[in-house]
Amino acid sequence: MLVSVSLPEQQAVLEYWSTRFGVPSTALAGLRFLVRGKNFWAITELTGLEEPLAVLKVEAAGLPFLRKRRGVWKPTTAALLLLGDTVTKNVIDLSEETVDPFLRGKTLPGPFPVEGGYVAVRYEEKMLGCALLGKAGLKSQLPRAWVETLLSGRPGMDEDV
Repeated sequence: MLVSVSLPEQQAVLEYWSTRFGVPSTALAGLRFLVRGKNFWAITELTGLEEPLAVLKVEAAGLPFLRKRRGVWKPTTAALLLLGDTVTKNVIDLSEETVDPFLRGKTLPGPFPVEGGYVAVRYEEKMLGCALLGKAGLKSQLPRAWVETLLSGRPGMDEDV
């Protein structure tokens, strides 16, 4: 069942976005975070929400925002798209030469001027979403359906995604 995060969890979410991605807390003002298991959602802050959440036994609501994987926060592509220009840290800008291989699932070799782990990826100043930067390089974490949409209309789309 989906429940509102505790105050310490709320602070941890805000601190994560600030520390990892440079997102100011003002960009997250007006959002309420809900949690179920290892998944966090964001909805617009509404008064009187606790009772409907409990009575209706809500499983998911709002925008998927964060997941915890092996004790590590993973931002969702949806959250990175929402936060867009407020993401100022641990962002990799892809070039014309690297965007298609990235979208097609190729691991891009580094080095990249960011911290390893989950990072934000942009192309032509537009947020694409989440990627994982590890020892092998940069690997897309974008949802497959979104990748197919991004690739549609680009040269070479007839190749398998």
